[in-house]
Amino acid sequence: HLIRHDAPYLFQEYVKESHGRDVRVVLVGGRVIGSMLRCSTDGRMQSNCSLGGVGMMCPLSEQGKQLAVQVSNILGMDVCGIDLLQLNDGSFVVCEANANVGFIAFDQACGMDVAGIVADYALSLLPSRLTRKMSLLSVVSSASETSSEPEVCPAPSNVLPEAVCNMSVGSTSSESDPELADTTPQPTSRQVGPSPVLPNLPDPAYNFNTLLANEIKLLTE
Repeated sequence: HLIRHDAPYLFQEYVKESHGRDVRVVLVGGRVIGSMLRCSTDGRMQSNCSLGGVGMMCPLSEQGKQLAVQVSNILGMDVCGIDLLQLNDGSFVVCEANANVGFIAFDQACGMDVAGIVADYALSLLPSRLTRKMSLLSVVSSASETSSEPEVCPAPSNVLPEAVCNMSVGSTSSESDPELADTTPQPTSRQVGPSPVLPNLPDPAYNFNTLLANEIKLLTE
């Protein structure tokens, strides 16, 4: 293939014995929480589940776990997916590291809730006083939602609540399991102000790890 674009390229050594299969290792807080064997179903080199590959839970050797943890520590990624290629002698080499790791296929194959594990890890990084405050707010919120007589604050018919006017539109994506949102336009009875302005796309360096670090910093300041 000809290189047609003036852009950087990454070339990797071809590992023949691992053609069409790899092991996805997910780490949270520098700890391996599970591993999944991914296999291509059409003879292609890529084994991504989003490209038609299938995944199944598999045990990982101590060497594989140590290699994944080492890569996570070197790159400074608290939450990540490390893809390993297995050689004929059973040892592993690194294929790639994913900061924005997909959860859906991994959850289905391993019977796990990665999002819940990540949330628990994020809460564990907060000061204990702030954690207790958030727990109290959660209890109050739950009590309010189950109340049989919710308080209703009437508003003028021609004015929307400020919270609604300030809502912004965003989007989420996953490295391997994109989810499509319903974009069907809904009928409206009247025009209410200008359409919201979509935010600019984030910088390529923006990933879950930087998001987590920034949110923790804001909550603890």
